[in-house]
Amino acid sequence: MMAGGDGERGQHDRQEAPEHEELGRPALARSFARCDMLAARVEALVVRAGSSLAGDRSATPYSSVPDQVRASLGVALDHLNAFKIIVADGGADLPFTMFTLVRSAYEAAATALWLLHPASRDERVLRSLKLARDNRRQVHNVMERSGREDPGWDRAIAALERDRDGRKALVGVRLTSVVSVTDRLVEIAALFPDLFLTPLALWQTSSGMAHGNNAMMLLLLDREQVGQAQHGGADYRVTTSLLVVAGYFDAALDMIEAALDLWDSRNRPSELH
Repeated sequence: MMAGGDGERGQHDRQEAPEHEELGRPALARSFARCDMLAARVEALVVRAGSSLAGDRSATPYSSVPDQVRASLGVALDHLNAFKIIVADGGADLPFTMFTLVRSAYEAAATALWLLHPASRDERVLRSLKLARDNRRQVHNVMERSGREDPGWDRAIAALERDRDGRKALVGVRLTSVVSVTDRLVEIAALFPDLFLTPLALWQTSSGMAHGNNAMMLLLLDREQVGQAQHGGADYRVTTSLLVVAGYFDAALDMIEAALDLWDSRNRPSELH
């Protein structure tokens, strides 16, 4: 990569210490084992009769709250599994791809938490309806721009409005705006007071890496200058600190685990509301 700066060769190098590298590898191995345990929990998810989740599912038959949560958790774990395959099976350390994968995991896990977080069923239902509509709208836009018919669009809207009007408090409420990923991450931050960065900051920094933000690269990556500085910059060889990516990976696991715990708390038989 090319970075700014006119210092002498090596002046701006930053390399992970060997002892840190040695700590990073077992940290990732423990994280991968934890990831497998969480994946097994997701695979075993069921909705218990008489639970609050069962009530959510009955209230949203077109695209139920539990189904949306399970889909989001599956997406999050799929990206983390790809991360694990790259490191554990491939023996690779890809500085940008690994941040891109955890970024997607943050988005998906945050969506699962955002759906489950409200204490009110009406709010959980409304969030799921808005999310389902926005997801279907994106498909509709692709079809339109491709010059293709989308006969399912009107049926989807009718089904979502039927589910909406099945809740007395939601009759006629607009479904055309869904909370952004940014706002979802902000809302769930209170659930993670001990993370080294807020969920939003984790997503923003990993997004910077995914989008090729040079300034973010300098913040997060180790670097070694490989040529003389000229024309206001120099070439650097960049690598990822294993301890840093282990921390980012663990943060995604924390979010998934919190979503699973919230699922369990809403999956106990109780009076429906």
